[in-house]
Amino acid sequence: MVLLIRRAQLKDAKQISRLCFQLGYEIPENQVEVRLEKILSSKYHAVFVEEAQEGLIAGWCHVFGKFLIQDTYAEIGGIVIDEVFRGKGIGTQLMQKCESWSRANGFSQIKLRSGNERSTAHQFYESIGYERLKGQQVFRKIL
Repeated sequence: MVLLIRRAQLKDAKQISRLCFQLGYEIPENQVEVRLEKILSSKYHAVFVEEAQEGLIAGWCHVFGKFLIQDTYAEIGGIVIDEVFRGKGIGTQLMQKCESWSRANGFSQIKLRSGNERSTAHQFYESIGYERLKGQQVFRKIL
């Protein structure tokens, strides 16, 4: 099976939504499309998909530049690999693509956040050279 990594397009919203559901995020296709349109229009964001065949996305990864007073870096906004395609190197390829994008856009480091419950993902990240920095709590306020 030949897989192709390419930039996401609005037409991928349905497949991206399907994969979000596999990760536990129930995001309707129309919301994915609205968000994707904003993301794709920014030079500081990129979404890459790995296409298994026309219309079937095996995985996606979102990377963006983060500009803070105290630091500047690229961050992985999300990565999902279809359950059927896990363990076939797709996640590694997508992460490498995001790392290349990050370097090309002037970022010298890349970070990601991953929930405590995703221990398999943590093992994957460490296997491709990522190190744990710290534990933290995430807070939010609904506005």
